[in-house]
Amino acid sequence: MQDVVVPLWLLACTFGAWLGFRLSLAMHEGAADSRAPTVARLLVTGFCLSITTLFFSVALQTDLSLSAQVPIMVMALVTAVMQLLQIWTEKPEPGKDCQGRDIVE
Repeated sequence: MQDVVVPLWLLACTFGAWLGFRLSLAMHEGAADSRAPTVARLLVTGFCLSITTLFFSVALQTDLSLSAQVPIMVMALVTAVMQLLQIWTEKPEPGKDCQGRDIVE
């Protein structure tokens, strides 16, 4: 039974990370070109960080080897940073780069 538990938790965490990316993209895009409310951003941030915490707890509280724990934790941290950047950074205006300069084509 223990052999099935860890893969199921990792599958659930992966689904949660995918959902976190969907939610963070929605925050980045904004609702109908208006910025997302701060409360919604905070809720999505909490969700994404809770999924990261689940990844860490699965990696640390199971009998996985260190060579399996480290990649899971690194992937969880990278995923969390990517999601938080999508939630809290501004979307560039059309025709401008991320620093506000005009794009020359």
